[in-house]
Amino acid sequence: MARVLLADDDRSVQVMLSSWLRLEDQHTVDTVSNGEQALEYLDVYSYDVVVLDWEMPKVTGVEVCQRFKSRHPETPVIMLTGKSTSSDKIQGLDAGADDYITKPFSGEELSARLRALLRRRPGSAGNSLKSGPLSMDMAAHTVSANGTQIQLSPVEFSLLEFFIRHPEENFSPEALIAEVWTDADNASVAAVRTTVNRLRGKLEESLGFCPLLTVRGSGYQWHIE
Repeated sequence: MARVLLADDDRSVQVMLSSWLRLEDQHTVDTVSNGEQALEYLDVYSYDVVVLDWEMPKVTGVEVCQRFKSRHPETPVIMLTGKSTSSDKIQGLDAGADDYITKPFSGEELSARLRALLRRRPGSAGNSLKSGPLSMDMAAHTVSANGTQIQLSPVEFSLLEFFIRHPEENFSPEALIAEVWTDADNASVAAVRTTVNRLRGKLEESLGFCPLLTVRGSGYQWHIE
């Protein structure tokens, strides 16, 4: 699961792609309609992948890519465009884009491109995710601390993955419901608190400390030295 910014001025494309990425890949997706909004979001939030339409009003996707990549070269960017000539593609790649998809395309193709970029990003080795002494094997769905496996339920695993991917950020119980919980019938503030407490107990037992902190008035934050 990754946090994705999708910038496209076509509302139908926004809805189709964001719905696909949320339902099929369980990604968290923020959507904006122009380049100016994209830059505002990128100044405030951290993303695992940025998806930019080439021709957006106010600031083009190419301009957004250039400005963003100058400050965050490690974050992958995918350009979406109706342009298909090699010179156009070169322009997008020269702006710092990591991949390029020509319209029309399917949600399946975007998902596959995202997965390929996420496998190559810094801090991720193949299907593993690390934070301090913790290691998550995304394919095997296992977690270990210093080589000793920690038994987690599926929702505990998803919650831990989400926090590790978003360190030093505060999330309220309501935000975690929107970002992590896929079963609406079992999603509640009480369920979040119960799951957080269970996860904390298992981390404390395995690590001797708990990186999942309570931030008074804000919710929860992942912090590890």
